[in-house]
Amino acid sequence: MTDRIDEFREACAAIARRHDRERYLACLYAPAERHDALFAVLAANHEIAKTAEVVSEPGIGAIRLQWWRETFDGIEAATPRAHEVVLPLAEAASGHGLRLDRLRAIVDAREADLDDEPPAGLDDLESYAAATAGELHAALAEMLGGDPATGRETGTAWGLLGLMRAVPALVVAGRAPLPKALLEDAGITHQKIRDMGGSERLSAAVRPVVERARDRLRSARDSAGFRDPSFRPLRLLADRAADHAARLERAGCEPFTLPPEPAAGLVWRYAARNLRYRLGL
Repeated sequence: MTDRIDEFREACAAIARRHDRERYLACLYAPAERHDALFAVLAANHEIAKTAEVVSEPGIGAIRLQWWRETFDGIEAATPRAHEVVLPLAEAASGHGLRLDRLRAIVDAREADLDDEPPAGLDDLESYAAATAGELHAALAEMLGGDPATGRETGTAWGLLGLMRAVPALVVAGRAPLPKALLEDAGITHQKIRDMGGSERLSAAVRPVVERARDRLRSARDSAGFRDPSFRPLRLLADRAADHAARLERAGCEPFTLPPEPAAGLVWRYAARNLRYRLGL
């Protein structure tokens, strides 16, 4: 199977391009020799993250997540599974600075996706975002030679905002993404949101999450590593997260009224921003 490694690398790139386009495009601004490793990590993250969507019951999801834990063990034992994502991931771990414990943390956090319980409060939601998108961005930063702590801050913001943008889809799918304490303060429940077909006002529960994401972005920008050249792909994602926060705010922090964003233009926006970074702006 190792003679198919080029095919597997391209498969990882295709998964990242199709399912994680914004991160994929940002990673294109990394040195070319790191692209395959970065795309392998994005592909693995997608395969882990979609667990709750593709299983029919929590027990099957737990088996799927355990498969990934055993996969990481196999990579560390130099006996990786002959799988289109696993073999490129093994290359990323052996030659490109990937710490598999970052992905283990993501797998552990994704266990929460398999039940219907909402996070208790905003701090719990932030911890989940830090253990998923935060760990992913920290892993990418390490592989680029950047500061993983700054990457974790930007990733946590990315995760919080991604959850708020996805509230309509998650609620329809039976998930409970909004913190219970914030919903109780607003006098609503996830069931009421489902029953009302998205007409329930959610800004009281969503706005604090957006503000917390803004806090994480400010913290990242204040760090010494944020403007390091090695961090530029993650800086693109930080600025993109700020775009998403602004869109939510313009919609009154009401995810059900958030207009679809045009697919065109992101490539040019990234290019313009990267040029500004290179000019020291």
